[in-house]
Amino acid sequence: MKVKKILVTTLLGMLSVTAGAQSSIWTKSLNISDAVHSPEFVHFTNEISVKITRPLSNSRNSELQNVYQIEANCDAADLYAAMHKVPGLEGIEYGPNYGELAEPNDYTSTFTSNWALDLIEAQGAWDITTGSPDVNIAVSDMNFHVNHEELVGKVNYYDESNTLNKTHGTAVAIIAAGNTNNEVGLSSIGYNSSLSLYRMNYNQVLAASYNGARVINMSWASSCNFNQYVQAALTEVYNNGTFLIASAGNGGTCGGADNLVYPAAYEHVFAVTSIGAQDNIEKTIGNPATRHQTNSSVDICAPGFDVPLTVAPGWYLTGNGTSFAAPFVTGTVGLMVAANPEITNNEIDSILRITATNIDLLNPNYVGKIGSGRLNSSLAVRLAYDMTVVANTEDGNNGHGNDEDGWDDSNPGQGHGNGHGNVQDKPGKANDTTTTIKLAYAGELATYDMNGKQVNLNNVPSGMYLIVDNGTITKIVK
Repeated sequence: MKVKKILVTTLLGMLSVTAGAQSSIWTKSLNISDAVHSPEFVHFTNEISVKITRPLSNSRNSELQNVYQIEANCDAADLYAAMHKVPGLEGIEYGPNYGELAEPNDYTSTFTSNWALDLIEAQGAWDITTGSPDVNIAVSDMNFHVNHEELVGKVNYYDESNTLNKTHGTAVAIIAAGNTNNEVGLSSIGYNSSLSLYRMNYNQVLAASYNGARVINMSWASSCNFNQYVQAALTEVYNNGTFLIASAGNGGTCGGADNLVYPAAYEHVFAVTSIGAQDNIEKTIGNPATRHQTNSSVDICAPGFDVPLTVAPGWYLTGNGTSFAAPFVTGTVGLMVAANPEITNNEIDSILRITATNIDLLNPNYVGKIGSGRLNSSLAVRLAYDMTVVANTEDGNNGHGNDEDGWDDSNPGQGHGNGHGNVQDKPGKANDTTTTIKLAYAGELATYDMNGKQVNLNNVPSGMYLIVDNGTITKIVK
């Protein structure tokens, strides 16, 4: 058995040298040693060299610790078919093929204003908070110019051994949370948020989450197909309290704008597509071929055409791509967390949707394919700041309190009643049996559930709802 372990360790470190396209599959195995010494696997490796790694080694999920990536310089379909013949391998999936989502650099040279920040009402968000260095935004991307004037002093993690191209990741990170109010370059929506800069793969996403990232930006594509192991890893990250945001795709990604792109299409990932300065989904209005991804996976839109950005020290220009749309949402989430450190992932998701500006009338051909509308950072941050927890408590006097101020001084409420009233426990004497949370928000008097659907508050079950009342934040108890 000891010899087998040595052989497998050697195989795990082997590099492919055969000419051809690099392909990978992901599979689960409870005994990888037996699998790689099976006649079927040995026969395959007699013809082509392979590399075996654990692609989700940062996971704390025991199931994902048994997931392996098998890479070979051969056709992906051939590798997939060959591994199906190997005993001891199960749940075989095509592996990710990581790639940035930037479009060709058809940029202008300079700009005098940032229409993108104006459109998402960034200054309104900054009136509430300019963020906090304690809020850690992670960007998973190719590489970064950490010596950039917009990144100096912002970065609390970076892998110095990374040798990949730095322009794409630099642009994404600075849109999300570059230096702001520093008299240089441009302003960034995340303002005072901190940045952690990781490599572009799912294992790094896991690492970022366990290192304390509150939100992670993934402006890249890994596949055009679902992978159960990736989904499990992203669910683990989400359940760990990290909000996930990804670029939806650049129109030609995965063969067309109607097609799903991963990681954006995974559950628990907030997918962002592009709009222009006129809330236009088509970069050239009237030309559908100029749009980015529009499909069922899209959750929201943000500026992604001719976006002011910077890709290297002293180099400021504009660019196109959902890669640049996603970090506007990521930076906004950083502000939301700064405004309300206790906010949950579900609340962030719901607030982003309900506060988005509906642009369906401007884009009738894409209704149902552009999510909830265009990001409104001002409203999202305001709601995160003003959200109020109000409880329908099961009070000890059956909930029949009579104090005008809502507190029943004669009965602190021990949660033994039938919950028919709305008396709240005093601060410091919280009711452990609280069952209802309400969110109050603003805009014409209307009530919405957390999926953005308008409802009648009198005819819905206990839960979380938004009350929109002409810009006034209202506290409610159902």
